[in-house]
Amino acid sequence: MRFRLLLFGYPLLEIIAAWAAAQVLGWGWTLLLLIAGIPIGFLVMRQAGAATFASIRQAGRSGTLPDGEAGSHSLTFIAGLLIAIPGFGTDLIGLVILLPPVKERIRRRVARRIVASGLPNSVGFAAAPDIASDFGHGDFVVGEVINKDQPGRSDQGPKGQAGPGIAGPA
Repeated sequence: MRFRLLLFGYPLLEIIAAWAAAQVLGWGWTLLLLIAGIPIGFLVMRQAGAATFASIRQAGRSGTLPDGEAGSHSLTFIAGLLIAIPGFGTDLIGLVILLPPVKERIRRRVARRIVASGLPNSVGFAAAPDIASDFGHGDFVVGEVINKDQPGRSDQGPKGQAGPGIAGPA
């Protein structure tokens, strides 16, 4: 039932909104507003993407997880995508998501679900304390595996390396 409502209700809502705007503004201004939303949405998405990469780079330099910034930028990107889709309904939803109190509320709700489900914090929402405190520390050694015990194995790569990356599990 929800799928049918979305499939038929969304286009109907957009058509009614465009018709209502055309009655007030005229069809020329209505089409201009619909077309103007596309580059504005792309601009919002571009700025959100740049801000996301900047916060990830900064977190990588400091060795910590971003404290919710990447999640906020992700929501800004989604809002820009909604604005870029032609239609007044999607533009309105995108603009509402851009409001700071709304964005923060959505980010916190999604962050609680991610932490409660035990998923790794890969989207930059607020991290669980144990994940954030262990970031960058642990028993990880950078090195190279050289197997000299069995020089005639067929699964050995260059420099005598053997392992799942070259030949798969033994």
